[in-house]
Amino acid sequence: MKSIKKNISWNLLGNILPLVVGVIVFPLIISAYGTERFGLLALAWSLVGYFSLFDMGLSRALTQMISERLSMQADKVEIVEMIRTSFRIMWALGLFGGVLLWLIVPWLVKDSLKVSSHLSQETIQAFSILAVSIPLVVHTSALRGVLEALHLFKQASLIRVVMGVSTFLGPYIATFWGVSLVYAAYALVLVRVIGWLMHFYAVNHADLLKTKSLAYHSKWLKPLFAFGSWMTISNIIGPLMVFLDRFVIAAVLGASAVAYYVAPYEVVTKLWAVPAAISGVLFPLFAKEWQVNPSNMANLLNKGIVYILMIIFPPVLFLSLFAHEWLMFWLNKDFSANGASVVVWLAAGVLVNSVAQIIFAKVQGVGRSDLTAKLHLLEIIPYLICLWLALKSFGIAGAAFAWFLRVTVDMLGLAYVVGKFNDFNKAAIAKPLLLVFISVVPLITSIYIQSIAVRTALALIIFIVYLVLSLRKLRSDGVIILIKNYFK
Repeated sequence: MKSIKKNISWNLLGNILPLVVGVIVFPLIISAYGTERFGLLALAWSLVGYFSLFDMGLSRALTQMISERLSMQADKVEIVEMIRTSFRIMWALGLFGGVLLWLIVPWLVKDSLKVSSHLSQETIQAFSILAVSIPLVVHTSALRGVLEALHLFKQASLIRVVMGVSTFLGPYIATFWGVSLVYAAYALVLVRVIGWLMHFYAVNHADLLKTKSLAYHSKWLKPLFAFGSWMTISNIIGPLMVFLDRFVIAAVLGASAVAYYVAPYEVVTKLWAVPAAISGVLFPLFAKEWQVNPSNMANLLNKGIVYILMIIFPPVLFLSLFAHEWLMFWLNKDFSANGASVVVWLAAGVLVNSVAQIIFAKVQGVGRSDLTAKLHLLEIIPYLICLWLALKSFGIAGAAFAWFLRVTVDMLGLAYVVGKFNDFNKAAIAKPLLLVFISVVPLITSIYIQSIAVRTALALIIFIVYLVLSLRKLRSDGVIILIKNYFK
């Protein structure tokens, strides 16, 4: 348990520090680039993130298979051989993805996105430059998968800090040379190169990788792709549903509208640092022990969900109830007017999706990537229809509302799937899921409350109830005693 807490702490550090830097630098970036260029920069970030799908699910497959084989004390030579084989496959996949992005960039910019004519060529150049980084992005995901399987969370988190901070600072520092998306693209490619080098160094200095083995063996293709093939579907559809909204916004409302959506999105969704930190640690544990200790793993699932709710609820409540105020303070009146309702739906979605990430880790840990892939296949078409209709009817707030509905359906689907594995899981998630829906109600209600005095009073009442319930839970789990003993 001590190692779990330590690893979660390192993961949190790796996600929270970039958030702090992002909050500080975001207004400077928007001021430097202007609304439309910032919207296009946000699309550039999304392109790099989406094209990581060309890892074909192998990074997740690596984590699962390495964890499982280490628990069975399998031959280290074979494990390392599997790792090195996957590395070579992923270089090839990354090269394919980079070439594909480079080829579709002119069509994407000229025919799909509403980009001002004076920015069209600049955008094509920037997106084409980013295509160079795709092989590095894909191979980096494989390296990260190995670090997580080996529980080297300290190294992975320190690298994440450097990359996360640089992703925000890079485009801003690039403005010292000139306000151009081209310079920003060069900065982002440099960040990816540095990140890859750091991951490569950390993996190759791990004890396991010092074992000599063949650099490639075809026998590993079938087991890797058996798990990875279903992950590929999730990796295509999952990021598509995460990033597609901003491309649809650009196509329907223009690139400037993307800025009003992405700015609050980048703040609110940074709360995913918490479930990412916890699920990243729990996933290898679920993969290692779900069969031998089903009751303990169900209890761990329950605690993961409950503590996610306890940590995430206060910030999403604040962000929702005071969306107008903090957007005005952080950016300006335009962002406050256009983004407040976006914040509310995103905050509710982040709360729901944070819980879903813990359940997702359990399903993936069991090795049933096929189930999550099938769930994503069922979601994609209804989501796209809902997104389009909501955008047409309600503007950018409609995009956030459609996203909230999608992640809610996703969580319920994952809950149904994990409950089918065994009765321990079903009992473990029943009450926490009820708490999720109760928690969402005050967030959505804040849209309809104009008075800041009423919102403040509501926040105080809810927080008092939350505090009482949280203290009761912490006391029953023995956490209060642990804290007292720590400070004695």
